[in-house]
Amino acid sequence: MIVSDILYGEYEVEEVLSELIQSKEVQRLKEIHMVGASYLLNPLWNETRYEHSIGVMLLIRKLGGSIEEQIAGLLHDVSHTVFSHVIDLVMKRNQEDYHEKIKEEYLKESSIPEILKQYRFDWQELLLDDTQWKILEQEAPVLCADRVDYTLREAHRYFGTDLAEIHSFLKELSLIDGKIVLRNVAAGEWFIEEYYKVVLDFFYAPVNIYGYEWMSQILTYALANESLSVNDLMETETQILTQLSEMEDTELRGLFRQFYQPVTFLEVLPGDRYDIYQKKKTRLVDPLVRVDETVDFTSNYSEKAQKMNRQAQEKSEKGIYLRVCGIKKE
Repeated sequence: MIVSDILYGEYEVEEVLSELIQSKEVQRLKEIHMVGASYLLNPLWNETRYEHSIGVMLLIRKLGGSIEEQIAGLLHDVSHTVFSHVIDLVMKRNQEDYHEKIKEEYLKESSIPEILKQYRFDWQELLLDDTQWKILEQEAPVLCADRVDYTLREAHRYFGTDLAEIHSFLKELSLIDGKIVLRNVAAGEWFIEEYYKVVLDFFYAPVNIYGYEWMSQILTYALANESLSVNDLMETETQILTQLSEMEDTELRGLFRQFYQPVTFLEVLPGDRYDIYQKKKTRLVDPLVRVDETVDFTSNYSEKAQKMNRQAQEKSEKGIYLRVCGIKKE
């Protein structure tokens, strides 16, 4: 099977990866959007978990990771519910880790264990502890394939970051003791700037916040009155939207009408009147960089990196307060 990606190019992958990619569980990710429900309000925000999962797998491959780590990369997000992290608002999980909580149970009932067994892989050994895979997963603030892929992908798609810049950055990646290390400080500064475009400017965009808020209210209500079950959330977004739209519940229909109304927003200060408050998981980044023979954080060589991280910390701790200003006039 030939797999191609706009960021990493074209690769021929092994049969086990091909079969996993074609499984219904991985194919389902084509209808799970990274941006939650906000793609319903802005169709240009159309990146899917499928694209990201393929990208993580290929980046691990590009960096020389084992077939086992590529499998783990491909499947690291397979247990995401519809609308991705919206469920974390519903379940009040501040670390945005609901998909990790349910991963083992979801995989157990999936076709994945049998596919891996055919190729003599143990699904529990490969998939239940991503921390064993140093390229795939690392504690912030250092780089890992997951963090690098969604940053580059979303910076290109939503902020117009040129592919030539991205490909140039990818040439600066190296592995030292299995961890991603950059070859120069400038690459570290560049990535920090792109990362905060994504996790601050994009994640906290008012329309994005609004989409998360209202879909979380819809799902909370539907789960509370048993119009939906948590198992329903493992379907596709098209299926769930169809299911919700066919319900006759008056309050649910009202929430749907409110969700699709065109509105404007005003970001306000803490203490002012607001309608929506969200504080997402704090995401900071400080890539490891090799200077001469020393590996250290970019911020230890760069005042620019220090400043970007201070500002990101402040904004993340504050969260965002929005006042809904009403329907836009046509």
